[in-house]
Amino acid sequence: MCRNCVVLWERESTMHDNEKINILLVDDRPENLLAIEAIIEKEEYNLVKASSGEEALKFLLKNTFAVILLDVQMPGMDGFSTAKIIKAREKTKNIPILFITANNLESEHIFMGYSVGAIDYILKPVDPLILKAKVEGFVGIYKMRQQLITQATTLAEKTTELEAANKELSELAVKLRLSETLANVISETSKDSMLILDENGTIIKVNPSVRQMFQYSEDELIGKNIRILFTEDTANRYIEKVFDTIQTFGTLRGFDHQKEVSINRKDETSIIVDLQFGLKFLQDRYIVACTIRDITEQKENEALIKKMAYYDALTTLPNRRAWRETVIDFLQIAKSANQSLGIMFLDMDRFKNINDSLGNQMGDRVLQKIAKRIVTTLSEEDYVARISGDKFAILLANTNRDSALVAADRIRDAFRQALVINNYELYLTMSIGLSIFPYDGEDYSELVKNADAALYHAKEIGQNNYHVFHAGMNIQSYRSFMMQNELYKAIDRKEFEILYQPRINVKTGKVESAEAMIRWNHLNWGSILPKEFIPLAEQTGQIVAIDKWVLESVCHQLKEWKKAGMAPIRIAFHFSAQQFLQTDVVDDMKRILKETNVSPNLLEIKITESALLNNEKFSKSTLQHLMDLGICISIDDFGTGYSSLHYLKELPVSILKVDRSFVQGIMDKKSKNRAIITGIISLAKALKLSIIAEGVETEEQFEFFKLHECDEVQGYLFSPPAQRPIFEKMIVDGKYEVKSTDKPPVTMEEKRERLQKSNPVPQALKKLKEMYTISQRELEVFELILAGLSNKEISQRLFISEHTVKNHISHIFQKLVVTDRAQAMALVYRYCISDGE
Repeated sequence: MCRNCVVLWERESTMHDNEKINILLVDDRPENLLAIEAIIEKEEYNLVKASSGEEALKFLLKNTFAVILLDVQMPGMDGFSTAKIIKAREKTKNIPILFITANNLESEHIFMGYSVGAIDYILKPVDPLILKAKVEGFVGIYKMRQQLITQATTLAEKTTELEAANKELSELAVKLRLSETLANVISETSKDSMLILDENGTIIKVNPSVRQMFQYSEDELIGKNIRILFTEDTANRYIEKVFDTIQTFGTLRGFDHQKEVSINRKDETSIIVDLQFGLKFLQDRYIVACTIRDITEQKENEALIKKMAYYDALTTLPNRRAWRETVIDFLQIAKSANQSLGIMFLDMDRFKNINDSLGNQMGDRVLQKIAKRIVTTLSEEDYVARISGDKFAILLANTNRDSALVAADRIRDAFRQALVINNYELYLTMSIGLSIFPYDGEDYSELVKNADAALYHAKEIGQNNYHVFHAGMNIQSYRSFMMQNELYKAIDRKEFEILYQPRINVKTGKVESAEAMIRWNHLNWGSILPKEFIPLAEQTGQIVAIDKWVLESVCHQLKEWKKAGMAPIRIAFHFSAQQFLQTDVVDDMKRILKETNVSPNLLEIKITESALLNNEKFSKSTLQHLMDLGICISIDDFGTGYSSLHYLKELPVSILKVDRSFVQGIMDKKSKNRAIITGIISLAKALKLSIIAEGVETEEQFEFFKLHECDEVQGYLFSPPAQRPIFEKMIVDGKYEVKSTDKPPVTMEEKRERLQKSNPVPQALKKLKEMYTISQRELEVFELILAGLSNKEISQRLFISEHTVKNHISHIFQKLVVTDRAQAMALVYRYCISDGE
């Protein structure tokens, strides 16, 4: 038998211990399995570990589990696929699945998990208390289910015996006496309370479980009416209806003879029971059998599971799932009652700084305080939820735009007062986005999308602002909003490109290094500069993937150049602050260098001083490891940060880059830039660091740096950032064309700025009118749509009915082949760009 088979057999054999409860842990990483095992380990648990979805399915073929803890992201069969197969099998479909996944999971993936059968999510890093509580909850339900199965089996066996006995007793004509005797046999084996009653509800016989459940002795109950056990009104009315039906119709057929009710015990404590009646006619009288099952624990477990599924554990507010269902329900009510309602998204400004500086535990306490303050600020009719990290959602029922803005102001005012936690006074601000039904959308998806768009626009304006959505948000705002979605797809679509700007050795005049500069070539928007999309990538976390793509692209290009026989050249590229917080950055670098066989001394990592602020200790360690590999480290934009000299002293760097803001004014005798630059050059030489000047655009500037013995320069004087073929020719030929100019070529960003100032919308609408045969009245309506007016406001402006406005909009959308205002805005934007460029 192979070693793997022995391990598998040993795992399976451990699951035959009937005294223990099986729990299946599925994760491709052994350290994760060990960590989870350490958190939830108990004497009564048998923890079975599977390293893949396929191995987990093998265990499930032969064994029963109380709960499955399933990792989402695994090689081969991922968590979603595994869960789908588990839920498709009859044997395993009822086993609860608890997904364990990363904190940045997108909402569509969360709903995908629920759609394939997940009961709940645990987010990494795992909170031990939450994980233990959830596992214990599911184990409790499993125990109860097993107990019910055992009782059902026992009852079925006894029922079979009774049926055989009843057949024999009917032949002996002692049906009543022996039926009561056999009923005693059943009642003695059951934990349920069982009572035999006459047709009036008088108690004839009880089993021993009645004493434990109700705390009454048998003598206290025999001869009494069953109603003494049910003092609660709902239960009493149901009991009366049962016996009225028996006395009137002589049957319970067609009557709901099973009901959940609350009862009060002798000590006045309350429990929830499942009440069931059965009727038999024996020897000229009716005998009523009543079974009472205590389901209090079951109901508590159900409530706990519902709470975990619908409420946020940290703040106790409703979560995203509860929020979505509630908004959909309120939308139906608003449509029926012809009312409006508001959707409000709140996102705390710079909340990440609290976690980074004070720790996640303090961040959690701050979120709890924020949630409490929001709830106490609003009215009881408003519905508040926490839908992610530091993002909250509010449903404002039966409100209008003005009332929603008043609510937004009230929330902002509430946070003018500091939050005081552990002697810290924290002054917080937030950005707020609003959308109003039915003006900004008529269903959940559209309203949420538009509230998100308004939130994004509020963040663009600056901190502590709010914005109400309208489809006429200016062209640039629309473009910024859409850019966030497009950025996620850019790498897969291969829309990024590396340009190379040569650096000239001041002494030799040769190109000895170059800077790699990323450009985003969007299908509709053209070339997008880094200053437009890099800040957005940093906000969304996409910057880590982009940095890795640049690193891999540069290394593979160096490999190709080496293969083609080109002379070695050092390439500089930028690393973001977030990249230095990744624990695998050094390992990634080693892997890529090994894959491409590139010499480390051909790589130069540019870092800004701001990138070092969040975690200087970790950054220093990472930089040292990278430098130990042989990679050059340069500080970009030197002198513009917070503590330039401090970083020169503390961090392992080999190159300083003089920022272009200092270069631009060096020929002005009144400017201090000349003195600053000479000081930086002298400092670099004293510290034995290389110095590179960027933004050199005139021969006079070049001569200045040549005179002061700067090592390398780059700028439009020699070459703008060039595409790979042009740059390769420059290196092979050893030539570049010096162009003395005070101004670099106009960038795409400048073209877009000019485009906005020239207001191309009327020209774009004119073209649309001609191409799609839009009438003059439809064009007037369309212009007001773009201006952000609602249907009602357009009606008032043009003195036409709202119904006519809707008809015009419908005709316009049909002609333009769009379905909503956002798509129409996108179409106008494309025509503006095509005209303007």
